[in-house]
Amino acid sequence: MKVGRRALRMWHRWFGLAAGLWLLLLAITGSAITYYEELDHALNGDLRRIAEAQSPVPAPVATALARAEGLLPGFQARHIDLPDQADETIWLIGSAMVDGDRTGVQVFAHPQSGEVVGWRRSGVLSLDRRHLPDLLYGLHVDLLVAPWVTAVFGFISLLWMVDHALAAALAVPKLALWREAFWVNGRPGSLRRLFDWHRAPGLWAWPVTFVLALTGVTLAWPELSRQALRPIAAVSDRLEYSLPDRTIEARLTIDQAMSKVAPLEQIDSLRPLPDKGVYAIRTHDHRDLDYQGRLWTYVDVETGEVVGQRHDVGEGPGDAFFAWQYPLHSGQAFGEVGRALVFISGLVTAALSVTGLMLWLRRGRPMVR
Repeated sequence: MKVGRRALRMWHRWFGLAAGLWLLLLAITGSAITYYEELDHALNGDLRRIAEAQSPVPAPVATALARAEGLLPGFQARHIDLPDQADETIWLIGSAMVDGDRTGVQVFAHPQSGEVVGWRRSGVLSLDRRHLPDLLYGLHVDLLVAPWVTAVFGFISLLWMVDHALAAALAVPKLALWREAFWVNGRPGSLRRLFDWHRAPGLWAWPVTFVLALTGVTLAWPELSRQALRPIAAVSDRLEYSLPDRTIEARLTIDQAMSKVAPLEQIDSLRPLPDKGVYAIRTHDHRDLDYQGRLWTYVDVETGEVVGQRHDVGEGPGDAFFAWQYPLHSGQAFGEVGRALVFISGLVTAALSVTGLMLWLRRGRPMVR
C-alpha cells in the first residue's frame, strides 16, 4: 500500500510540475472567456452596441456585407452573428486584405442601417481593449500559434483526467477521514494549512474540473473522440461534410435564404459555405443545450432549395454526447449557475497550480502522512 501511494504521489507531483503552468494559463483564460460576451461588451461597447435603434426594421444582412466589402477590400465572411437584442450590432467574422496580406478580421455593422460602426483584426497579440477578449480566447484555444497547440492542450487534458482520479485517492487516504479532507485545518502559515488549501478546494471543485478535463479532450480532439466512441454508439457529422464540393454563383441573397428558413428573431447566426454552394443557417430550437441556435438548415445558393437540416443533438446517444461537450465546457448547459461554476472552478484550478508549486518548494519531498 505504501509503495502504491508513493507511486501516486510521484505521478501527482511530477504531473503538477510539468503541466502546472499550462493548467494555470488554461484556467485563467478559461474563467475569463466564460464571460467573453460580457467582457467584450464592457470593453468595446462602441463596437458591440448602438446608442439607440433608429428604426424597428432591421437592415438586410446583404447590406451589412456590402458595406464591409466596401470598407475592407476582399472581405469574405465565414460567420455572421445576428443581434440577440435590438441595440446590438451585426457581427461579421471573416478575412480581408489588410496592408497587402489576407488576415482575419471582425466587422461590426449597425443592425438597422447596415453601416459599419467599426472593425478589428483577429488573433492580435495585444492587451489593448480592442483585442484583449480575443487574446484570452486565442490563448485558451491554441496560444495564437497553430492548431497543433490545440492537440497538445487535448493531451494535457487527458493526463489531467487521469490525475483527477489519482489526486482523489491521495486526498482521502482513509475513507473514515473523508470529511476532514474537505476542510482547511492547521495553524496559519503551517505546512498542514498549505496542504489543506491545496486539497480541500480541489475536492470541492472536483466534479466540475473533471468535466472540464473530459470536455477539453473531446473539444481538442473532435475526430479522434468520435472515432473512439463509434464502436459503442453511432455518431454522425454535420450535413455539410457530406455535401459535394461545388462552386456556383449565388443567385439567392443571404436574406432571401433566411426568409425560407424561419422568422428573423429565431435565427441565431449563419455561415456562407461557397465551396458547398449553400448557406448554413442556425436557428434556435427547443433542443438547444446552450445559448446558441443549434438547428442547422442548409439552403442552396442557386435554387433556394433546402437541401438538409440537422440539430446538433442528432438522433442517438452518440450525437447527444458530443452535443453536450461545449455547453458543459462553457457552463451554458446549466445557465448562469453553470457559467458561475465554471468560472469559479477555473480560479480554483489556477490556485491549485500555485499551491502545488508552493508545497513542492517548501517540503522538497513527498509529505509523510
